[in-house]
Amino acid sequence: MPDGFKSDYIANYLGGESTDNDIYVDNLSSLSGSTKKSISFYNDPKFKDDLLSTKARIVILKKNDVDLRKGASIIVDDPYLAFAKLSNLFYQSHKSTLIHENASIFTNAKLGVNLYVGAFAVIGSKVSVGDNVYIGANSVIGDNVKIGKDSIIHPNVTIESNVEIGNCCEILAGARIGTSGFGFAREIEGNWLKIPQVGKVIIGNNVDIGANTTIDRGALDNTIIHDGVKIDNLVQIGHNCEIGENTIIAGCAGIAGSTKIGKNCMIGGAAMIKGHITIADDTIISGGTGIGKNVENPGKRFTNVFPYNLEHKDWLRISKNLKKMGKKND
Repeated sequence: MPDGFKSDYIANYLGGESTDNDIYVDNLSSLSGSTKKSISFYNDPKFKDDLLSTKARIVILKKNDVDLRKGASIIVDDPYLAFAKLSNLFYQSHKSTLIHENASIFTNAKLGVNLYVGAFAVIGSKVSVGDNVYIGANSVIGDNVKIGKDSIIHPNVTIESNVEIGNCCEILAGARIGTSGFGFAREIEGNWLKIPQVGKVIIGNNVDIGANTTIDRGALDNTIIHDGVKIDNLVQIGHNCEIGENTIIAGCAGIAGSTKIGKNCMIGGAAMIKGHITIADDTIISGGTGIGKNVENPGKRFTNVFPYNLEHKDWLRISKNLKKMGKKND
């Protein structure tokens, strides 16, 4: 982490306007948790009291809110977006080449410069790793994997063989990428015969993948995660799925195999998406919602969640009435 920045540099970095160009800050904090060397941001009226009492030396805010602030400010159009950009400035990794003595790396792996490899990490045969890549302790990188520059692989990540990962990606601890898809065929006797999954997982640039998320490799074709996709913790993405650019998926969502999701979609936590369907661009799916058929028109929002904390007897009564209503409409 850098030692700190002056207000004029920060304002220029954010494309904003500073009310005082000669203030030095060395940490980014909330309004309530700030110190006299902090920079913070204000974006919500419910934190007005925190703004008035904050110790922060600089506050990022909108032009309409500048009169609320007695001290130094940086004026921007979107303080929350500015906070996100500033987080990357303050907490950018300071990389230097360091490979732990207990790491295991095949001799035919092609490694970039400024590489960090943690203790007991494994890098397999014919792996290609770009410059400025961080690979955390105990992570396993399978054979023939490609990892682009400036990517971060946190500890205890497993990347199976033949996975391709783009530039500037971040994969959090415990994620499993390229695991075998859930494919079985039933024999006459009733037994299930496993179908080998021989496709790849291909991940674009600037993709974030949360902790303990799993992305299955394709059965024959590839599972594809396009540029800019953001995936939360504990998400399941089945084999042969395709996730369009800049789509965001919240925690515990489950996406069954061979589903194609468009660009700029927003998928809420614990959403359930059936396999072998297509979802149009700009679709919004609320948390807990089930999608069982194609969404053909872009820009639609879907919500089908019953009230929370519904007792079983109440659920039975409501479902009985729904069946009656369905018969009346037939």
